Amino acid sequence: MKLFRSDKRINQVIQEVEESSFYGRNNELMLFYNLIQDENPAYKVIHFHGKGGIGKTYLLYEFTIIAEKQNIPFLHLDTQDFNQTITGFTDYLHSMLSTHIDSGVTIPKTLQDCIQLINNLGKKNKVIIAVDTYEQMDNLDRWFRNVFIRKLHPRVSIILAGRKELTGEWQEAPAWRTVTKQIEVTSFNFQDTYDFLHKNGITSEASIQKIWQFTKGHPLLLSLATISNGLVEEDSSCFKGNTEVLSALTSRWLSEVKNERLINLIEVAALLNHFDQHTISEILNIEISTNTFHELTSFSFIRKTQEGWSIHELIRDAIRIELKQRNYERYQSLTNQITHYYYTRIITQPNKEDIASFFYHLGDEVIQSVFFQDTSIDHSMYLEPIEEYNYHEVEEFFKYLIDNPSISRTNFYSRTSNTSITLNASLEHNLLEYELIGPDYIKKMGYQGSSLLKKNGEAIGISVNVPINEKTLPLLESEPVSRAYFSNLSKEEKQYYNVPVEETAGYFIRYQEYKDPTDNAARAYILYSLFPLIFSGGKLVASTPLKLFQDLLYKFGFQTVDGASHHDYHEEVPTPTFLLDLSGPKLIPYLKQFIAGLNTDKMEILTKEFSLTPREQDIITLLIEDKPILDIAKELYIAEITVKKALSRIYQKANVKNRIQLMKRIMEIT
Repeated sequence: MKLFRSDKRINQVIQEVEESSFYGRNNELMLFYNLIQDENPAYKVIHFHGKGGIGKTYLLYEFTIIAEKQNIPFLHLDTQDFNQTITGFTDYLHSMLSTHIDSGVTIPKTLQDCIQLINNLGKKNKVIIAVDTYEQMDNLDRWFRNVFIRKLHPRVSIILAGRKELTGEWQEAPAWRTVTKQIEVTSFNFQDTYDFLHKNGITSEASIQKIWQFTKGHPLLLSLATISNGLVEEDSSCFKGNTEVLSALTSRWLSEVKNERLINLIEVAALLNHFDQHTISEILNIEISTNTFHELTSFSFIRKTQEGWSIHELIRDAIRIELKQRNYERYQSLTNQITHYYYTRIITQPNKEDIASFFYHLGDEVIQSVFFQDTSIDHSMYLEPIEEYNYHEVEEFFKYLIDNPSISRTNFYSRTSNTSITLNASLEHNLLEYELIGPDYIKKMGYQGSSLLKKNGEAIGISVNVPINEKTLPLLESEPVSRAYFSNLSKEEKQYYNVPVEETAGYFIRYQEYKDPTDNAARAYILYSLFPLIFSGGKLVASTPLKLFQDLLYKFGFQTVDGASHHDYHEEVPTPTFLLDLSGPKLIPYLKQFIAGLNTDKMEILTKEFSLTPREQDIITLLIEDKPILDIAKELYIAEITVKKALSRIYQKANVKNRIQLMKRIMEIT
């Protein structure tokens, strides 16, 4: 019996093109070679899973080419090409078998006969059955596993490809867990991306860096970027972030979403840095059932984090861009609601995650790009407080920096605006810092507030924030960088800072450094860890000549201190000292200044909707801040009865009966 057709001229051309365009995936290819060469492989089922557009289908195409060169039957089935019934699967399997069998051979159409033919092939040779988009096999999964696969010859191997990891009996049953290997297909690393772009004729270093930042090595985005108008022909070094490219990826990923009501939830989830069931319910002012939330978080582009869940950064940014362009009012309204939601949480029960989320959702692209690199914090990193026991690691860290001096130049990329924010620290600046600060500085300041950033046990960064008290104050008065401010304090200011060692009057944010100055994830981790200082209840002081950090300090409300500039960094322009006073009850007014503009927008909407008087506007503003009637009366210098009468008029205008209903009505409108 002649099994394989000899006329492959057209097919050979197609294969040559496919083979020449395939790139990378060396580990996956090696696994496949081992599979077809091993007479009795340990794994009978191999499952490749990954996000849409990550290259799973192209990987199967490459397997097909390799198998045909080895004269190994490779049945490439795609669940999108048949009805999800046993009959539909059987008919499709029959048609695929027909492409591998000589036209003179008749193949019966029953499932049993198809399996028998596959097993006959397996007696003579290896056989591979590949099922693409396996997540569509939900209704047939149990049958496929416990009926179809169990009847196959031992030399028949199964390769599955899908967006989600196999669960249920695949993992829970010891037998299936033993014979099944699951492999995640991920984006290309920078080197693979670099080689891929060179192979496609893109050699400009500037373009490669910009495309890397835009795509993060996602294969589909890379392919679309190389064939789209993202490259300006007259200037090949300029890459334009193409929203159409992101839209194509979004369409691919959102094809998973069959239920239209979930689109609304996905839009809100995309605006949040991370989310949970309660947060989305509060933002939308609706009760989201547990089943609905589980349905939302089951999509392949949503992942579990320590803070809750988050949408993959590429699709998150694409949805934001699309929503902002399509319905700016809804985009702005949701953004404002999210910011106010976190503001309310902070003033009632402050924590690091909420203060970080508050600043993230203010929408400043510089803060988002620098502090929230790659969406979420890498939890393989951790900060280890410096103590006597690990002081030798501090010495080793600074020795490494001195032995390997370099400039610090790194880019923080905003996909939303397709712009890069650059941090530049010259070699001269870094060398001078190694003279101004080191292990001895940290030891004499008393260790407290200083930490090593570690990953897999290795110190990759350091953060030095000096607590200000009676022990450190004299040192700060004499040390370079800090002395310009602390040696010129007034008597009252010095008295404020001169607290017992066990207390803290504030922090001097002195130093952050990294073994790899281009490691944005490490940099973001340390900067993110500074957010709790906002809750210190004291004064925060910093001094830097680096423009990006100066801009960030201004964005967080720091002010320059008159008479506290210095030349300790040998700059032509004096380096200023920055101060943020959060002492006493100043936290809430500090946060309120950031949402003043948001409240203005919201109040314009409410005033128009309810025909509010100026006094009623003031009262609603304080209601939104969750102030009780007595506090509202005191803040506006009016009697409680006046507030109550005004509230009655507001309820009437808003067609509600009480404060709770009014707040729900406000959330619905704004």
